[in-house]
Amino acid sequence: MKHKFAGQICVYCNDAPSETTDHALGRKFFLEERRGNLPQVPACHKCNNKKAEHEAYLMTVLPFGAKNADAAKILSELVPPRLERNAKLRQKLTRGYDRSGGTSIPLDHKPLIGLFSMIAKALAFQQFNVRLGDGFSSTAAVFMDQANPAFQQMLSMGNRVSGDLGHGTFKYFGSQPGKYPEQTLWQFEIYGGIDFAGSNMPGGRASLTMAATGEKEFIRNLFYSTQMTDREIQKSAGRNDPCPCGSGKKHKKCHGSVEKQEARERMKAQARANQFQPSVYQPLAAHGYGPDQAAEMRHYIDEFFNR
Repeated sequence: MKHKFAGQICVYCNDAPSETTDHALGRKFFLEERRGNLPQVPACHKCNNKKAEHEAYLMTVLPFGAKNADAAKILSELVPPRLERNAKLRQKLTRGYDRSGGTSIPLDHKPLIGLFSMIAKALAFQQFNVRLGDGFSSTAAVFMDQANPAFQQMLSMGNRVSGDLGHGTFKYFGSQPGKYPEQTLWQFEIYGGIDFAGSNMPGGRASLTMAATGEKEFIRNLFYSTQMTDREIQKSAGRNDPCPCGSGKKHKKCHGSVEKQEARERMKAQARANQFQPSVYQPLAAHGYGPDQAAEMRHYIDEFFNR
């Protein structure tokens, strides 16, 4: 069956023919009455399925940290059926919730990075009419909020766009600095700004979700820096293993080389001095709601994990 992007190329892989129309952010993140006029892009089935896997996990977990006006309704109406169909995830969230003393639930950050990296490609196409061809890619990360002034300065450069989808369900702010069209920077705010690390965590609150597109080597460097905040990846990155940046080279021949390690340590020191570094993996905070939502959200969470 034909769709409105028939004859185009998938915006995610920029290789396979478009076989379907994909929403930049899946419709099921939103209440039914908020699903109109969502941005769409061309996609192949393979990329569409990959993105759907990220979305299925995140649209179940992220509502527990929601703060937007629809937060309580999303949590009570959309999440229960999803957890009923996924007993393994429900058990994992329950255990994490109990271990935290009822303050947080565990979050696998990899789907978040994967989804927001794909959304950056979709919005670069939808907002700036840019495709990431050979030599270009995208990545995403969560940063400590103290890095916000530096990011805001970068977002104020060049061509700028912004959007509010679903009355605060998903907001984005993007810029195209001008060096080349494929270089874009994005700030995403989902469900009113989720705390991916609570204020009691080392380094403070982390809700600053950023994504970037650009030259592949630049993106690999950013992705590697983000990945190496994960202790499990640090342990598995042996010198003869594939580099975590995804280049396909051995770690010792890529980001694990002595020269690059020394350069990276200098960059890390500068980032620490400027309070500008990716957040380490932390549980998704299940607190910090608006004053009118706190009691209602607590009711749903307690009911969910104790029934």
